[in-house]
Amino acid sequence: MDFHTYTTMRDWTRRADPEDRPAQDIDQFYKRTLKDAVGMGSAQFFAQMLNERDWETARRPYYNLWPTIVPMLTRLNLDLDSDLIQLPLPALCIRFPKDTAKNPLKFEWKGDEVSVRCIMMGEINEGTGISVLIDIGEVMDGVGVPIYTYRNFPRKPGLTVEQSIDGLGKVGLFSEIGVQVPDSIIMDCIRLCCSLCLLENDPSIISPDVLADDRAKFEASGDQKFVEKAHRRGKIGWDVGKHIEVIPHFRRPHMTLVWTGAGRKLPRLVPRRGSIVHREAVEKLPSGFGGG
Repeated sequence: MDFHTYTTMRDWTRRADPEDRPAQDIDQFYKRTLKDAVGMGSAQFFAQMLNERDWETARRPYYNLWPTIVPMLTRLNLDLDSDLIQLPLPALCIRFPKDTAKNPLKFEWKGDEVSVRCIMMGEINEGTGISVLIDIGEVMDGVGVPIYTYRNFPRKPGLTVEQSIDGLGKVGLFSEIGVQVPDSIIMDCIRLCCSLCLLENDPSIISPDVLADDRAKFEASGDQKFVEKAHRRGKIGWDVGKHIEVIPHFRRPHMTLVWTGAGRKLPRLVPRRGSIVHREAVEKLPSGFGGG
C-alpha cells in the first residue's frame, strides 16, 4: 500500500528554485525562514518552521496508518489529563493511503471528494502544546505552496484531552478561505494524534517499515538488521495497524486504555485481542500464513 507524505517549505522551495543554495542545507534554510517568521509576526508560521526543522533533522520519521486501525483510534473517549499526551518524537508525520477508497478520513467539498493525506504533529510552546498540521492536498493558487489546516492542542494539567479538543474552534485570519475542512474531521485528526501518543509498543499493532525488497524477509525473521539497513538508507518509519489489516478469518481487536507503570499513572493504549471467526477454516491453513 502506498502512502502520502508531508511536503516541507524547504521541499517546495527546492522545487520552485533549484538555484536557492540555502535551501539545500537544513540548518541554513530554517535559520532563514525562522527569521522571516519573526519579521512577519506570525507565531503559527514560526511554529511550523520549528516542527519542520525538527522533523527533517530527525530524518523525517513517519507512521503509516493502515485503514482498519483509524476508526479504532478516533472513536476512543480520552478522558484523561491532556498533560499525559507525550509525543514519541519532537515531530512526526502521520501518513494515510493514497488510495482514497481505503482512507477513512475524507469528506465532500463542492462536489469533490477530499481526503486527509497526512498530518504533521510536533511540540510547540516549550512542550506545553502540540501543533497539528493537516494536509488535504490544497495549495496556494498560482504558486503551489502547500496550505495546511492547523490546530494547536494545549497540554495543561487539570484539562482533559476531551476538554482540550472541545475547546478548539476555527483559527486564523484565513479560516474561512479555501477548502473548509469539517470540524468532525479536524477533531478526528486531533484525537487520532493523541491516541497515537498513547500506543503501547506492541508488535501486533506497530512495526518497523523496512525497504520494499526486505519486507518479506523481515516479516519471516524479525531480524533487526533489516530495520537498521532501512535507517541507514534514510527510511525511518513504522506501520500502524498493518497486521490487523491482513489477518484472515479474524474478528479484529479493539483498543482500550490501561494504566501502567509505578502507581499505575502512565496511560497506554493496548489491543484487546480479537478471536478467530472460522476456526475450522483457519486450522486448514499452512502454519506461518500471514507472517505468523
